[in-house]
Amino acid sequence: MLAPSPAPSDPPNDSPKDVPPLLVAAPPREVAPTAAARQVQIVLTLLHVEVPQANRTQTEPLWNHLREDVVDHATRQRLRDNGVRIGVGHTQWWDAVKAVLDGIADVRSTALDPVRLPEDYPLALEMDPEPRDQTVFFVGDDGILTGETWPGSRMVLRVTCAVPLDQPDRLRLTAVPEVRQRLSGFRWVRTEAGLYQEPRYNARTLPAAGFVVDLGPGEFLLVAPGERSGLYGIPGGLLLRRADGALRRDSFVFVRAELREVGATAGPVGLAINRRPE
Repeated sequence: MLAPSPAPSDPPNDSPKDVPPLLVAAPPREVAPTAAARQVQIVLTLLHVEVPQANRTQTEPLWNHLREDVVDHATRQRLRDNGVRIGVGHTQWWDAVKAVLDGIADVRSTALDPVRLPEDYPLALEMDPEPRDQTVFFVGDDGILTGETWPGSRMVLRVTCAVPLDQPDRLRLTAVPEVRQRLSGFRWVRTEAGLYQEPRYNARTLPAAGFVVDLGPGEFLLVAPGERSGLYGIPGGLLLRRADGALRRDSFVFVRAELREVGATAGPVGLAINRRPE
């Protein structure tokens, strides 16, 4: 699951918040802006939906409202081999997607506060509630299966956003699963936005299960388990499937990215489904 949010000390408001520690394996950070920093801000809205695996077939209708051709055929096949399925939808179809999810029994959802990011800032969504021993198998472009064992590790989805120079009204989102072992201490990392601190860790990115998509105004991304996510050690399964006591759940991660001028104000942008009583 996405790492839980600490209890806020101030009353909630409708403005996007700076990158909170709950989402990232990188903060706390101290940013030293550069003179060349762009005068735009990227705002991500995230919704994590957990569906009982026994009810997965009931999620199929939501894909009727998403485009899966946002990456080429070879990339779709590579993602399929590694247990990942992605699609891009538009907010005009969100009610239809929401209706599908609301109709499934025992669905859980977590809507996170909007997150404000600099360009190319690496946001790491922690999908594991605690470290565990994992063996990861991934299939490369050459079709070769490679495996590694990572004791005491967590799976994260590493997300970065940038504005394409030739499409200034769109956002280029890069998402790559990563397996991490936490070490003691922190390190400094430099980006175009400046310097920030992140915890030290051993990590292995899994580009075989990663992708790049361009999102236009009003569009959102869905990252979900693919048909092969049940294979032992496959990235999509380790990242997007988990045991919840005797019940096993699939994670559906919705990401909406917006580009705003620095200093602009706007109300919250919601991706939400109906909450069910515990």
